Amino acid sequence: MSEPASLYARFTLSHEQYEAFMSSVPARPSGFADWQSWFDRRQMSGGSHVPPEILSDLEAASVAEVIKAWREDAWTGMPPVEYDELRRTLRIAMLQASENYHEMLRLLTPLRGAARFNDPGADDFVVILDFLWEEEQEIEAYVRFGDGASRFEQECAPEHLEEARGYLGEALSYLQSRAG
Repeated sequence: MSEPASLYARFTLSHEQYEAFMSSVPARPSGFADWQSWFDRRQMSGGSHVPPEILSDLEAASVAEVIKAWREDAWTGMPPVEYDELRRTLRIAMLQASENYHEMLRLLTPLRGAARFNDPGADDFVVILDFLWEEEQEIEAYVRFGDGASRFEQECAPEHLEEARGYLGEALSYLQSRAG
């Protein structure tokens, strides 16, 4: 992969859960034991070993601070983060997340922390895919949430892929309308 992949995340959170997640200290990369299994399934130059230094803590006081930094980086192509209190849904889109798996790990970590807050029975997920650049839209990462945990899965559920593509398409249209 040589072009940046796109990221889409959807979480089911009550208003209280949303507030608690946004004000929480970001999850630590070392808090998840499955990074290496994800790296093992990717083709990377220089090998696919997770370097210990990449598992260091993020330097942010809250998840809201992390997301604010993402939003302030115009390169990412990130429209406003959308929390729908009636539907109890938080949706995040980043059109140009990264082409680097180490950077993807750093993007996924604070989002994986949502597992501590989202509804246990929710069908929540994060997917990173080649939305802008590849016709086949290869899945680079797919994380499912449930029962207070998150886990990588190899195959993206078709309904999740369709939802991600639709929302990323809306995000692209939104940003194009603001640029022109």
